Amino acid sequence: MRRARASHVLGVPGILGGLAAALFPSCAGFTRWPWGSTQRWPGPMDARVDPLPRGDFVGDVTGPEEVYIVRHADPVQVRPAGLPSSFPLSFYDKDIRVGAGSTVYSAPGGRVEIIWPDGTSIVMFGRGTGIVGSTSRGEPAFTFREVERALLDLNHDEEIELYGGAHLTASTGPFILDHVREDILRVKNQSQSAGRIAFREAVFTLDPGQVVDLPMLSGGARPSPRDSGLAFARAGGFSIEYGGAIERVPAEGAVVLAATGDHEIHGLGVSVRLRPGEEARFRGLERRAQSSAPATSPPATEEQLPASGSEEPLPGTTPPTPDEAPTTPPPDPQNEINPQPPPPSR
Repeated sequence: MRRARASHVLGVPGILGGLAAALFPSCAGFTRWPWGSTQRWPGPMDARVDPLPRGDFVGDVTGPEEVYIVRHADPVQVRPAGLPSSFPLSFYDKDIRVGAGSTVYSAPGGRVEIIWPDGTSIVMFGRGTGIVGSTSRGEPAFTFREVERALLDLNHDEEIELYGGAHLTASTGPFILDHVREDILRVKNQSQSAGRIAFREAVFTLDPGQVVDLPMLSGGARPSPRDSGLAFARAGGFSIEYGGAIERVPAEGAVVLAATGDHEIHGLGVSVRLRPGEEARFRGLERRAQSSAPATSPPATEEQLPASGSEEPLPGTTPPTPDEAPTTPPPDPQNEINPQPPPPSR
């Protein structure tokens, strides 16, 4: 009876050992054949071309310029130029040096700073995406593809492509970018010098302390200079460019153009085409001051004044007869006001 119990106890470890010995070759890659494989059937396809082609990936061309990227708050990712994917910057390795053509990503809650050798720096707060450009190829130093809030400190007349396509050029800082609405990008100049913003065909100056709201147009807002042969018409703080068979109609505070044939009209971010005989009116936004004082009637003339000693009745009332004399009611002692209190009783 004891021998049977001992053989039964020794049989369980033997079964487990045999099962482990059978499964071990399948887990070890160098001894997997011919014992079997743990891969799903059928197995992965064999590569007919080695190495594999790059596919549809088209990366930005690397430039000679370099920038220094520092992660101040997680999450932040960087895709160096030439790589098809990005990688995060961790807390123990939160800075990296990359070349032109690299992309920087900042998720909600993240904060990343891009620093150039000349001292130019851009800090993105929250959700943001940007590409480092190559100024030697005529590209902007940085291009925003998405921004929630950013702080720009520029040097040496740097050019930055804002979110939406407009270009900001300045040699000072800081400039604040705030995506206040889905279709509005707000730019504020908090520096001591002016900056220039090129919005489509218009270029305007942003003085210190000024704020401008740039619309997000479906066609983009990249600078598009027009033909210099076009004529300019200015009124109300804006300018209109026109050329061809077009006539200007005199108007105060507005630009009115009448078409007589083939022409082109550009201004205020739009291009207008008119049929012969039609007119287009361009007017700026004006605020007219309205007087808050109540309207007063003009003083009455001597002819309108009543004669002395005569009393004209009010409209809707009956004039009193001569026999009726106005009577004054006796004063009510309870309604009289005694300004001095009575003397205290002793």
